Amino acid sequence: MSGFAVEVDRGIVFDTPEQTELKCDVYTPITSGEASIGRPVVLLIHGGAWSSGSRHMMGGFALRLAREGFVAIAIDYRLAPKWKFPAQLDDVRSAIRWVVSSHESLGVDPQKIGLFGYSAGGHLACLIGTLADEPAAVVNATSGWQVDDPRWVNMTTPLAVCAGGPPCDLTDLPAAVGGLGFFLGGSFEQIPEVYASASPLTHASSGDVPTLFIHGLKDSIVPVEGSRSLYRQHRELGVNSEFISFENQGHLLTFLNPRTADSMVDFFRRLLDHPDRR
Repeated sequence: MSGFAVEVDRGIVFDTPEQTELKCDVYTPITSGEASIGRPVVLLIHGGAWSSGSRHMMGGFALRLAREGFVAIAIDYRLAPKWKFPAQLDDVRSAIRWVVSSHESLGVDPQKIGLFGYSAGGHLACLIGTLADEPAAVVNATSGWQVDDPRWVNMTTPLAVCAGGPPCDLTDLPAAVGGLGFFLGGSFEQIPEVYASASPLTHASSGDVPTLFIHGLKDSIVPVEGSRSLYRQHRELGVNSEFISFENQGHLLTFLNPRTADSMVDFFRRLLDHPDRR
């Protein structure tokens, strides 16, 4: 594949919540004769039902982004069942804060941040996007950070989110899907308010981050109805979101489909390189 050569720095610790090292891999385009300064950056969030997987699952997408001129950062997050929601979402927030604080050494523009997640990672990315304009009380209900935690200061909102196969309405999923009880700490009947709070669809509003939804129409693991509902809400509210569906494709095949990477790169090229086009 043509494009930039890529340098990969692996195993960088970006946070240590409760003595747990969270690591990331940074994929940087190698430039010739010019400094790599102010590039758009995309954080990649892996799937695995919030309970398995690692940043390495997103390596192919990260490499593709870096070859196209983006700095791509694949991150880990704490996993269920040891760590319940909202630990995973806070870890994504920590990664965003780390990128902003390290933007000079990373050579990135802290105002041009995108998120790409697949499956559980897509859910976390969508939550970041739909919570962007919510009141503090709503946001704090999705975090383990206290209201006066200094980490909330200057929290940056991504410019764009790309979510593949994301569960967007956890209140409407079968109980067995993705180990929701292990992730959220109980069944829907026991803690319906947590299921609602953890659902991106709950927080849909006109100030949400523009999102590209990618979903296979034959996805039996995460039904397409959830992401389609959030997309429709966005369009009705005036959010400039997009939806791409793959006929006869399930959850894994959509992840592996080259069109997923192509569509993701094109979306970020338009929204991160030229944010005024939103």
